[in-house]
Amino acid sequence: MAIAPIDKSEKIVIIGAGVFGLSTALHLARRGYTDVTVLDRQPFEKNHYAPEDGCDGASADINKVFRSTYGDKKMYQNLAERTLPIWEEWTKAVTESTPEKLPAGLNPTDELLSMSGFMRTGGGHELSPFHAASLQGIVEAGRRDHVFLLNDEKELERAEALDAAGSGQHWAGKMQRFAKLLGGDVHGILDTDAGYTRADKACLYALHLAKEVGVKFVLDPIGGMFDSFVLEGEGSDKKVVGVKTKDGKVHPASKAIAACGGWTASVVPEASTLLETTGGSVAYVDLPKDRQDLWDKFGDKQFCTWSFQYSEGIGKEEADDRMGGFPRTDNCRLKFGYRATKYTNYKDHPVTGQRLSVPKTKYSEDPITNIPLHALNEIKKNIIEIFPELVEIGITGTRMCWYTDSIDNHFVGDYVPGYNETLFVASGGSGHGFKFLPTLGHHFVNQLEHVADEFTAHWKWRAAAPGEFANGLEEGEAGPRVLSKVKMATEADWKF
Repeated sequence: MAIAPIDKSEKIVIIGAGVFGLSTALHLARRGYTDVTVLDRQPFEKNHYAPEDGCDGASADINKVFRSTYGDKKMYQNLAERTLPIWEEWTKAVTESTPEKLPAGLNPTDELLSMSGFMRTGGGHELSPFHAASLQGIVEAGRRDHVFLLNDEKELERAEALDAAGSGQHWAGKMQRFAKLLGGDVHGILDTDAGYTRADKACLYALHLAKEVGVKFVLDPIGGMFDSFVLEGEGSDKKVVGVKTKDGKVHPASKAIAACGGWTASVVPEASTLLETTGGSVAYVDLPKDRQDLWDKFGDKQFCTWSFQYSEGIGKEEADDRMGGFPRTDNCRLKFGYRATKYTNYKDHPVTGQRLSVPKTKYSEDPITNIPLHALNEIKKNIIEIFPELVEIGITGTRMCWYTDSIDNHFVGDYVPGYNETLFVASGGSGHGFKFLPTLGHHFVNQLEHVADEFTAHWKWRAAAPGEFANGLEEGEAGPRVLSKVKMATEADWKF
């Protein structure tokens, strides 16, 4: 049976103004939808997506990796390669603008994308299966000259020649920084067509672009905070007809889109069968203002975005033990992330009573002000080995960053069964969604409109096969990653 096209004047309400919600709203408006409203409890136009100013979603961050290396998942490699020119366009638009033409919190000096390079490393001299597949994808894309392999003299000489020719970067130096990992028993790929995005600034700009094309935003702790869906009918006739916020207002909706990141399953409990909220551990080192030598050493030109894979995980696309970091920010903050253990935090859902993993941050009603001690110790161990010059400074801050993992690390972009195509989920970032901010919404709108593309089969509503690995979701609350089962660090542990 043919599916009737959506009337582009229908009211569409999106819950969540993070990456998935912003991108979907932007592309809905660009495709001609005229009544799109985005709700969020965060006053993003006031706090500017700053994680130090009350923002606790994963999108609200100081930086996120930009990469196109994806092993054998070529659809994401291709999407990243299509997204890169748009990141460059956005960055140019901001840096060539004037302050009065930009939203508050964004300035012409803010480059949304930094091509500092991305060094992916792992134990042993042989490329891991994931890294080997990533290199093959780079070769097939015709970019072999844009990457360098670690611990290979000819590759180092090639990097040195590029530096000598005036690349403006220190590619050879970036390679040598990581060659001493594991006593030199390490492999790596330095991709020069990669780096990082300034996440908070990028979200602000995407919000700005969405408003310019007519998207409406309600960003308020009460007026923008989701309370419930307004339903009509029962059983097979059930439909969402509105979204109620905490102020009691009902926002009429022909379609509601849940793009709530770590809160997705809290808003749509049915999603808990294919999505789980997990926490990554973040630690910061703030460089002293009088250490210009460290400012230079860890700046974009001499340092790069990086990740470290200790071992290949069974049934996992990337690694069992992962860690990474970024060049310093403009205010000289270094960020280190640990995702080897993706922690969970189970609570009763207030309506259904289901036990669901939900974010727990320093801004929660029951706040958490540090990260698990094991994660902190792993980060410290890594710093001691590769960056000993930071030991005397010590850790200066921490954060739990809550992602939404799907059962297979593919995103979820589909209608929730049982609501007659009135409730749609755009979520499941699985720690790798941010880089697609400029383009992701195009493909979510495709799924909303039943326009099949290369992601349709992967993003559909699905379930894990019983007894099979499901990216950790099969553990549930009985697993060892539950926060209540682990020892948390204290500020005293920040010292080396």
